[in-house]
Amino acid sequence: MTEHLEVTVNARHLAGQRTGIEVYMEQLLAALARSGRVRITAVSWAPLGLDLPNLREVVPSLRPEFASGPVGSLRALLWKHWFDQWQCLRAVSAPGPLLYHGLDGFLPYSLRRRDRCVATVHDLGWRVHPELYPRKLRVMYGALFPWVARRADRFVAVSRHTADDLIRLAGVPASRIEVVYHGLDPAFAATGDAGPAVPADPPYMLAVGGISPRKNTRRLIQAFTRWRARGGHRAAYTLRISGTSLDPDFEGDGAPLPDGVSLLGYVEKSELQRQYAGAAAFLYPSIYEGFGLPIVEAMASGTPVVTSRTASAPEIAGGAAVLVDPFDLDSIESGLEQVTTSSEADRLRALGRERARHFHWSAAADRTLEIYRQLAG
Repeated sequence: MTEHLEVTVNARHLAGQRTGIEVYMEQLLAALARSGRVRITAVSWAPLGLDLPNLREVVPSLRPEFASGPVGSLRALLWKHWFDQWQCLRAVSAPGPLLYHGLDGFLPYSLRRRDRCVATVHDLGWRVHPELYPRKLRVMYGALFPWVARRADRFVAVSRHTADDLIRLAGVPASRIEVVYHGLDPAFAATGDAGPAVPADPPYMLAVGGISPRKNTRRLIQAFTRWRARGGHRAAYTLRISGTSLDPDFEGDGAPLPDGVSLLGYVEKSELQRQYAGAAAFLYPSIYEGFGLPIVEAMASGTPVVTSRTASAPEIAGGAAVLVDPFDLDSIESGLEQVTTSSEADRLRALGRERARHFHWSAAADRTLEIYRQLAG
């Protein structure tokens, strides 16, 4: 009988809304747990109710409620760092070495010398484009990541581009890095396999990530508005933007959204599936992505994709999307024109569905388990 590996993770992100890193955590943990080859201890600051085989939840400390306002926010931030760096492993320490996986890219300071650890690095955008990140995030990443770079026995990079950034910007040897792509939630594949996509009438385009500098949303809105104003068939299109991020500069402008543009706020997975499937196109001209899971989700849903020719987006799109210069309004506008051509949209739907079939969480779990085996051995 094969002996199970034992791994510990800090899963407290899953106590909130699930986007980005949370989707990675949720899907990878589910694939690992269902493999039957690993026992997972997931620590959190609140019960998660994951209900997965071979996974136990441990809550070393419940997160307190903090008052609103600057003082409460500061206390919440300090408590979070205390939990992540010191408290999260308090209830799971063992006489032998722990195997720890930092799924969010960070590692606790409380790891012992004999413990083995792997860190998933989702991106180094804060180093490549610091102007896109709030100062407090840059300070936090700058303070915590050097410890990760020194302490991690192995790194999981979510794309080849992220691996190259780790080598170039953090000096991590290539021998310590394994590229492991995200998988795809089968729910999105089921949407795309249901038959030929029938965009909603009137047609809309979809973007995700809220109004965020990194997602390049302000330029996207400008390009879309300019393109729509050219009239003809373009005037029928609207732009829907999901997500809760709101650029402080945009919020401070106080100007209403242009005609034809609407914010959906946070969208649950089941609704996001419907939004993808009904969209005439998915627009993702992000300035920097470590992976770009929405690209794959949209492709699997049978939706033509427009994305950036920067960072990891071309690697993940794999020739199945229209690539644009995210800094050039003319280029984004040209991408909108191309993707709304009927023959091009049909071509992209077929290519996108085929490309999406390359991404499986079971494959990600297998490669991750191999890293665990090497460290445990």
